[in-house]
Amino acid sequence: MIRIDGSFGEGGGQILRTSLSLATHLCRPIEIVNIRKSRRTPGLMPQHLTAVKACKRICGAEVQGDKIKSESLQFHPQKVKPGKYTFDIAEGRRSAGSATLVIQTLLLPLFFAGGESQIKVKGGTHVPWSPPATYLKQVFLPSLAMIGLHSQMKISRWGWYPEGGGEISCSIQSAKGIKLHDYTDRGKFVRLTGLSAVSNLQFSITERQRKRAHQILKEAGYGANIVSKEVRSSGKGTILFLTAEFEKIIAGFSVLGEKGKPAEIVAEEAAMQFIDFIGKDVCIGSHLADQILPYLCLARRKFKLDVSALTTHLITNLWVIKKFFDFKVEIKGQVGFPGYITVEPNK
Repeated sequence: MIRIDGSFGEGGGQILRTSLSLATHLCRPIEIVNIRKSRRTPGLMPQHLTAVKACKRICGAEVQGDKIKSESLQFHPQKVKPGKYTFDIAEGRRSAGSATLVIQTLLLPLFFAGGESQIKVKGGTHVPWSPPATYLKQVFLPSLAMIGLHSQMKISRWGWYPEGGGEISCSIQSAKGIKLHDYTDRGKFVRLTGLSAVSNLQFSITERQRKRAHQILKEAGYGANIVSKEVRSSGKGTILFLTAEFEKIIAGFSVLGEKGKPAEIVAEEAAMQFIDFIGKDVCIGSHLADQILPYLCLARRKFKLDVSALTTHLITNLWVIKKFFDFKVEIKGQVGFPGYITVEPNK
């Protein structure tokens, strides 16, 4: 059994999700203690418990500690079975817990389950402190396709904080292996596109976001095709999402609207994220590097990441992955600044 201290480093839910994902795929029993110890409300919250139950269901695992606010968990997985699955984060209680984080937990084991799978997750799709569903669709899944893992995603209904009520569906094709990709050179800049979306608010908000983003980007020397759209949801919300395509990589930048936050500020923050990234001589964004690391380690070959910023979240995730694989890691750079990560299996 692999024992993992959930209070290590960043001490959040990613320790749980990465551990569950790899344990389910590798069929390795794990014990996690001090789950989300660094958070204001420690232990399993609805979205974390949904991830546990989802992994339990796809592999028939024996589990102890799968309840709300539990700070310890034992997970004994069996063989993963492909199929059609539906999970609802708000089942039993209202929640805008992140549906995208549940999907990210399930993708890796289901890619290698030996058959095609369809999963549907209900909950928050565009909520704080997690990647929006648009990021998965525009950036993460296309990045997985570059290494030979193919999945299609549909956002049937958007779920904003605090209402939730969103719905995401994914079809996951069976994969046989990982093709390593070059993450040290992003290549030339190709194009910038964007989405300014709103639900149950004045449509003019999307236009204000779009126009202000265009203005800032134009002043910086970049054109962008940004579309304004009203999206289906039971709640209220707004977002500006930018997708930057390079020859060898895709990057995403987004800002959610907040009550009392002008649309122009939302646009400025998202545009400046892109301008900051493209102004650095780096390849991959820190969020994508964090999310794709477990997949790259499955290839069991040496690889290198040229990252826009080293984060405690990224370093913590790497620490968790090392619990499952025997490799050496070299990190160059300081937290908060661009850096390099080299991973090489021990012989």
